[in-house]
Amino acid sequence: MILTVDAGNTNVTLAVYEGSEMKYSARIYTERRKTEDQYAYDFKQILTPAYSDPAAYEGAVISSVVPEITRKLAYAAQFITGKKPVVLGVGVKTKLCIKGIHEGELGADLVAGAVGAKAKYPMPCLIWDLGTCTKISVLNEKGEFLGCSISPGIRMSVEALGANTSQLTQIGISDYAEPFGNTTFASISSGVIVGTAVMLEGLSQRIIEKLGLENVTVVVTGGYARFVQPSLTSETTYDANLVTDGLRAVFELNREACV
Repeated sequence: MILTVDAGNTNVTLAVYEGSEMKYSARIYTERRKTEDQYAYDFKQILTPAYSDPAAYEGAVISSVVPEITRKLAYAAQFITGKKPVVLGVGVKTKLCIKGIHEGELGADLVAGAVGAKAKYPMPCLIWDLGTCTKISVLNEKGEFLGCSISPGIRMSVEALGANTSQLTQIGISDYAEPFGNTTFASISSGVIVGTAVMLEGLSQRIIEKLGLENVTVVVTGGYARFVQPSLTSETTYDANLVTDGLRAVFELNREACV
């Protein structure tokens, strides 16, 4: 088995693969103040006895956009698997050509998602990743990573409205597909959720026109994707496991580093 760990600013996602098949996945909150021992305890508890036997693992691979906890996660992953994990970063094999961007500046989650997309979908491809931030990654006909756009995520936008306006309260996030509303909840939901859908489609169209791309595959992933999907009008493919599938592929290219 292989353990993949994807650390974002909101959640840490764990997934266990047996071959190419995901057998188990779970999320815990990203907490910067936790110690490495606390993360190791969390991993042990959430993976359950079936997935916490070091003898069953070939190794682990980690992507993290939270530098404060990367070392702690590596400790926890080694505690579970008994092997030094692959930490996605400069020097790790990915077979992803990154054009015009210094490799060290590109988020590990974007790299993992692009690797996953190259392995699973026709190129060219746009990846809409709806997490703490809303991101569009751009891969050309050769599968080369050209760049991305980053904007505030859904949760971030809702919290900013509640914190910085006197008459707009915090709301829960749920499915909403109407272009306007007549209550505070409906009005914020239409602006944030439907607005995100329209932004993704409009900005993607500009990217496609600028690059002259044809037959573009659009893959949607991330924790907030399910809220935006009902508002999308263009053809897309939802893939909840895109990043972890990409991490599994990265592990296969670097398995000799796990000792």
